[in-house]
Amino acid sequence: MNAADSTSNDAESVPDSDPSLAAQGELTAGSQGDVSWSQTISQRFSLDLSPDLVAWWDDEVWRHLGPGEYCHPATPKVLLGDAPDPVWPPLMPPNFLPLVGNGAGDWLCLRILDPDVAEATGRTTDVCHWYHGGGDWLPWGNTLAEALLFDWALPRLPQSERRHADPAEASSVQNEEGIDAIEQHEHPWVIWAKSHLPSAGKSDEGASDVSVLAELGQLSGRDLAERLIERGICEIPARCQLLLDGLHHELVEKLTPAIANKLDLTWNELMRWCFDLGTLPRDVASRIQAELGLPESATQVCQQDWETVQQHASVISAQARDLSWGHDILGYCLQRAGRTDEAASAFARAIRCSVFTDQSVRLRTHWATSSDGVSKVSARFLDKDAAVDASSTAAIPDQLGCVPAAIEQPVLIKLLCSRSAAGPDSMRQEYAETLIARSRDFQTTAPATEARLLYSAGWDLGAEPLRCFGDLLDQYISACREAGWVSHQRLAEVHRQGLQTRYRL
Repeated sequence: MNAADSTSNDAESVPDSDPSLAAQGELTAGSQGDVSWSQTISQRFSLDLSPDLVAWWDDEVWRHLGPGEYCHPATPKVLLGDAPDPVWPPLMPPNFLPLVGNGAGDWLCLRILDPDVAEATGRTTDVCHWYHGGGDWLPWGNTLAEALLFDWALPRLPQSERRHADPAEASSVQNEEGIDAIEQHEHPWVIWAKSHLPSAGKSDEGASDVSVLAELGQLSGRDLAERLIERGICEIPARCQLLLDGLHHELVEKLTPAIANKLDLTWNELMRWCFDLGTLPRDVASRIQAELGLPESATQVCQQDWETVQQHASVISAQARDLSWGHDILGYCLQRAGRTDEAASAFARAIRCSVFTDQSVRLRTHWATSSDGVSKVSARFLDKDAAVDASSTAAIPDQLGCVPAAIEQPVLIKLLCSRSAAGPDSMRQEYAETLIARSRDFQTTAPATEARLLYSAGWDLGAEPLRCFGDLLDQYISACREAGWVSHQRLAEVHRQGLQTRYRL
C-alpha cells in the first residue's frame, strides 16, 4: 500500500512552511485558468464546500505546514489526480476525502453525509478523524476549522494520551502545549481558523470580539471540554474524551497480560471487570491489591463516574445515530441500572452501526468482541438476553453507514454471533455476501437502500477477500448513480481508481 501521508514529489504540490516560495515562482497560482481551486474541487466531486474550505483552497492556506499534529495538507493537485495517494481504498470508506494528515498515516477527512441526513441537518459534509491502524473513525467537527481546533485542543483535554490503541508518545505530537501556544503566533492556519470559528464575544473592556482560540487557550481539562460543548464546537469528540475520563480508574494503568497470567486469570475476563469495577469480584480485587501492593481504593467503583458516562452517551446516541459507541455505552449503562428494555433498544441501534465507529479499544469494550466469534459489542448483549424483544423498538430511519432495516435484527444477530470455527475472515465474507445478495433484490430495493446495503457490505465489518472490493465498489457506484447521489458516486470512483492502480483489482 502506498504511503498514506504521501502527497506528491511535484514542486507545485508539496506544501512548504516558507510562503516566499510562491513569490519566487516555484509554486503556480492556485487556479485553473479562471476557475479557482475550490471551484475545481467542487466540480470534480460535486461538493457544496463550506466557507472555511473555500478559503482553505482559494487563499492557499494549504501551502503551509500546520502547527499541530495534523500539519500535512493534501494539496489540490494531488486530490485532483486520478488516484490520489492519501486515499486508502478499501480501508478508507468511499465517502471520505483526505484533507490533512499527521505524517504517520492518519487523516482528517471530509465525509460526504447521507443525502437524507443532509436534508434534515442542512449539512452535506463533516470532518472525521480516520485512523489508519484499523480504520476507526470519529467526527472531529462540522468543518475543517473545527477539526483542527480539536487537534490543537487535544493535548489539554482529559485522557488526551488515549488517542488510539496505545497511549500517544509525546514525540508524536508537535504541539504539546495546546491552543494557547498556537493562538499566540500569527501562523497562516491560525489566521484562517480565527476567521472561520465563532467569536467568543467581547473582551472585558468591550473593545472587540475575542478569538475563540484566545478564550479556550485559558482552559484545560474538563473545563476546556465542557466549554467546547457549551459553544457547540467539536462536541462529539469532546464528549468522547469526557466519557473516557468517566470510565478511568487506577487499575487500567497497572494491569498487564503478564499479571493476569500470574494471577491465573484470563486477560479477556480481567478487561471486562476493569471496564466496570462494579463487576470485579472482591476476592480477585484482593489478589490484585496484594500482587501490586495497592490500597483498597484502587479497586473501588467510586473511581468511575457512571452518571456522567451515561449522560454523554445519551447525547451522542441521540445526535449521532451512526456512531456505535454512543449506543453501546448507553445500552451498558441502562442494563447496569436494570432498565433491560431500554438497554435492548440502545443495543438494537448500535448493532446497525459500523464496527469502525465503536471506539472499543479506547473505551476498553473490546473484551466483548475479542473471543467467541462475536463481532460487535451490541451483538453480544442482544444474543445473550434472548428473552428481550428488541425487534419491537421504534424503527430507525435508514442512513449511510448503518445497516438498513431491510436486514432484520434476528438475521444481524445470527450473522454477527456466528462463532464459526472457520474464523473471522469466513464470517466477514458471509456477512458481506448476505448484504450484497439482499441489495440485488431489485423488485423491493430502492436505489438508495441498495447503496446503503452495499456500503455496509464493505465498511460495516470490512469484507473478505480483498479482491471482492473491486466488484463491490463498481456496484456501489452504480447504485449511487441510480439514486442520484452524484457526489458519493464521483468520490467512490476515485477510490475505485485507487484500488485498480495499487492492487490491480
